[in-house]
Amino acid sequence: MPKPRRTLEGSRKVIWAIDAFEPPNSLQKHAADALKHFLMREPAAVIEPVYVLSPAQLNLSVEFSSPWVAQYRPAAEKAIREICESFELPQVIRPTVIVQNFASTVQAVGALSDYAEKTGAEAIVVASHGRTGFRRILLGSFAETLILNSKVPVIVAGPFIRKNYRMDHVLLPTDFGQYSEGIFRQVVSLACALRAKLTLFHAIPSPIEPVFQSGVYLLGGSWLPVHTYFSQETERHRKHAQSWARWARRQGIATEVIIETKPKSIPDEIVALATQKKVGLVAMATQTGPVSSALIGSITRQVVRNADCPVWVLRPPVRKARAVLPRAA
Repeated sequence: MPKPRRTLEGSRKVIWAIDAFEPPNSLQKHAADALKHFLMREPAAVIEPVYVLSPAQLNLSVEFSSPWVAQYRPAAEKAIREICESFELPQVIRPTVIVQNFASTVQAVGALSDYAEKTGAEAIVVASHGRTGFRRILLGSFAETLILNSKVPVIVAGPFIRKNYRMDHVLLPTDFGQYSEGIFRQVVSLACALRAKLTLFHAIPSPIEPVFQSGVYLLGGSWLPVHTYFSQETERHRKHAQSWARWARRQGIATEVIIETKPKSIPDEIVALATQKKVGLVAMATQTGPVSSALIGSITRQVVRNADCPVWVLRPPVRKARAVLPRAA
């Protein structure tokens, strides 16, 4: 079987979703560093800075701003060039300013996503403030809206990224859901491009507390002792993960498998594992099942906010991945 297609090669493009009117700061530096790491592995790729110029991004009201928004374009283009120069980013092409007159973060994200898809961008790199609670609701979250709605992969550089990380180790948490195989293949493709090793992580779902107290678990119409449930689930998913790992190793990727069986916070486990293993990139999906917001709300969003390395967020493929990987019995 041929190796997966490389993710960033030739004259391929990565979009840097940049805030033109925010002065250079540590968050922008995190995004710039993530871009530099990709360019180190893919020297022929190019970076296109893109800014969505809208009332939402300028904090203006629609009724007073529509005639004036386009007049900000020259200032935005100049500000972007100065930001890129301050971080000494190589291979930066002329910035693009997308002008739209809707005071909505969702619409601004849609404009950026549509542009990325139309121009064939491989990914969008964006910085995130990691805001939570009322402050996030009040100010909105461009990065979180982007990862939930983008049609191309998004690489998020959060506020807690450690210094001197290297993208030579990719962590893929997976629930082995409906579209997880397609996500896995994309991650293997990226690991090939980055010449990185891969860690597969899966946490066994825990029964709710009353089940622990009763000591039994209903599975397939039969009541099982909790310890039997965990043993069966652990073995089944371990076989599944090992079959994936063997396939990845055949593509030339050093791969390890970690199965977590103790009931813990999955986002906390992912963040802690990334720190412990000195992972350079966490790869996650916006969803792997039928409920679009469940995973992004409970797991992916928390990892994006707290990880000490960039997080690569992928949208599952429209069609289920071709069944080429062996399945565990």
